[in-house]
Amino acid sequence: MKTKRFYTIVITLAIAVSMAGAQTGSFTVSVDPNHVGVHEQFQVTFTFSGGDVNGVSNFKAPNFGSLIVMSGPSQSTSMQIVNGSISGSVSYTFVLYAQQTGKFTINSASIQYQGKTLSTQAVAIDVSQAKPQQKNQQQDQSGSNVNVGDNLFLKAVCDKSRVPQGEQVTVVFKLYTRVSVTSFNLTKAPTFDGFWSEDFDMPHQPQQTTETVNGKQYRVFTIKKTALFATQAGNLKIAPLEVQCGVQMQSKRRSNDPFDAFFNDPFFQQVQNVNVNIKSNPITIAVESIPSNAPAGYSGVIGQFTFSASADKKSVKAGDPITLRMVIAGSGNIKLATVPKLLLPADIESYDPKITEEISRDGGIIHGKKTAEYLLIPRNAGQRSIEPVSFVYYDLARRAYVTLRSPKFEFTILPGKDFSSSGTSIAAKEDVQLLGEDIRFIKLAAGRLERAEDTASHFWFFAGLIFAPCMFIGAWVYRRRMEKIYGDMPKLLFETAGREATKRLKKAKLLLEQGNAESYNAEILKALSEYLEHKLRISKANFAMEQAIERLQRHGVSDEVLQILKTCTERAEFSRYAPGTDTAEARKELIDLAANAINGIERSFGKKMKI
Repeated sequence: MKTKRFYTIVITLAIAVSMAGAQTGSFTVSVDPNHVGVHEQFQVTFTFSGGDVNGVSNFKAPNFGSLIVMSGPSQSTSMQIVNGSISGSVSYTFVLYAQQTGKFTINSASIQYQGKTLSTQAVAIDVSQAKPQQKNQQQDQSGSNVNVGDNLFLKAVCDKSRVPQGEQVTVVFKLYTRVSVTSFNLTKAPTFDGFWSEDFDMPHQPQQTTETVNGKQYRVFTIKKTALFATQAGNLKIAPLEVQCGVQMQSKRRSNDPFDAFFNDPFFQQVQNVNVNIKSNPITIAVESIPSNAPAGYSGVIGQFTFSASADKKSVKAGDPITLRMVIAGSGNIKLATVPKLLLPADIESYDPKITEEISRDGGIIHGKKTAEYLLIPRNAGQRSIEPVSFVYYDLARRAYVTLRSPKFEFTILPGKDFSSSGTSIAAKEDVQLLGEDIRFIKLAAGRLERAEDTASHFWFFAGLIFAPCMFIGAWVYRRRMEKIYGDMPKLLFETAGREATKRLKKAKLLLEQGNAESYNAEILKALSEYLEHKLRISKANFAMEQAIERLQRHGVSDEVLQILKTCTERAEFSRYAPGTDTAEARKELIDLAANAINGIERSFGKKMKI
């Protein structure tokens, strides 16, 4: 009997540890890469993993100091439920760069998780002089001395130059060109000091329009669009956006030989790629202040909003949950809205609210909805009420502060099975002692004695003792493996790159069967580019096919596979921008070339790469 009691205690402790471990979470930081050159972009990712992501709130980013934030934070969330246990991860990613060399420290970020504060460790990054790019003959020349005149420029346009504080201002950055632009990269993002900003989603391939400026016709591409909401009054400046463009230009022979003048004819001139750095014009916006006589509870929200509150039940039993939902919706700086706090009776327990945000950018206007769900547990029977709460914002249309109130909630709490029917408060169950069992009656007879069976020798007894620890170890190993996979997003994208590319090729095949040749070629290009981005861990902003092919050569991919990859991308690009030049058989052959290129790279990486 002592042996059984010992194993029972061990099993109970193992299960308790397993349940407790399922609720813990970790908050870490990663830098990719951690050694960069001046003006080279890198990513800083803060990741929470290992627990219920619904309990994560109040992310506070560190002060990056002299490091320039190009974008972020971009948030990604993943969740899974295994045997009733919820786990997942939340990542907050920033894209940064440094303007000077040296060693920089990224301080710790913090989040709130189940009432506790989790913080990351500080991490250091080395910034050195940028490595000069290799030049192939006459290609990739520096554009610092190239004069393109007024044939290429970047322009920032605002829809308003004077606004009241909090009103939306939309700034659009347009690229005007009369030369052949092969690529462009954002080298320095504009700064919006004094504004809360929200970027609009831009297509991967910018749409081309035409405009006439000073009597000249330009091709125009919108490369960035941002909504701004001023958080302070005054003359606020928007710093320029800086872009590096790859431009095709014709080279000329420089010689006194009279025969060279003949070869300077455009028919004989060679085309070379040059890099040209341009930046947009600065903009100043005059922001008028709002009245200072704000009522109590005002949190800085400006726009036009509605506020509603509702409860899913009005009558429940003691111990049963009530869900109270509050919703703030409208247009304006919705992310600054703070959900009012409830004033609850002492015998109603409340958990931290689950807050969700939905941001929409339809029609060029930022609007959305913020929802808070409170889980309430009444403990005693009787009539209970929750007093109204207020949400205060500044209405731009009325030019006045508006206070919206929730209704007063009345609840009827019925007696539960563990509570007294009179409605009076009683002690918790763990505080109730058993009465009448402290004195036992004395038995006058010994009773009948029988020999107990030796249950320890039974197979099922030992199997039951071994099963629970094995289940605990298996669950622990599985959880650690899932934490490792989902905690390293680049590795996950690397491992699933082949499968995702296969899905896109299947979609391309379906488009071809439907006769949509242009979308078919675009889908093949997207399959190849995203596959190489994930496989080679190149960010979308820095991806170039030439750079990808160089990395593939270093990883040991055969020249035959690289030639197939080049042929496939060149044919797909040409067919996409010159529709009708390829035949139906050539289109069918193109998808086979793409599949062969991906399979060849997968085989080489399987032998060469170790993550």
